[in-house]
Amino acid sequence: MQALLNFDDYFVEEITVKSNPDYKPKDKVSGESSISFEIKQKGSELFFMMPMTIEVNKTKKAFSAAPYYIYLKISGFFSFPEGTDEETIRKMIGLNGLVMLYGAARGVVAQVTANCPHGKFVLPSRNFVELVKAKTKAGTKRKTAREKAS
Repeated sequence: MQALLNFDDYFVEEITVKSNPDYKPKDKVSGESSISFEIKQKGSELFFMMPMTIEVNKTKKAFSAAPYYIYLKISGFFSFPEGTDEETIRKMIGLNGLVMLYGAARGVVAQVTANCPHGKFVLPSRNFVELVKAKTKAGTKRKTAREKAS
């Protein structure tokens, strides 16, 4: 059975890893991370591009207690089989596409940092349901504000 959402390809547009020379390993490291993403339709209604930016330990305070500062810009390309209904596409592309692309990003970061002074760093697990809900809510507020301005 063919999957409803295909993860066709991805590419890394930019990656920066900065090692903290003053980092001393501790039992537990807490850091800050942020994720931003967009969903862009490419030509046909069945093809999508999702640019994602991930930043870890951006602030001076967070970086001072962590092994690395990481910035990653990655884009994923997704498609649906012919005949997939619009509601299925709408439900799947945001959450499922985001989770698949983040999985690829975790692999990229782990591979790059494996050769760094403090060893491999694996991006933390995330609750993408809440992230998608927040983005949807923010988009609805912007749309409502634009409609009121018109």
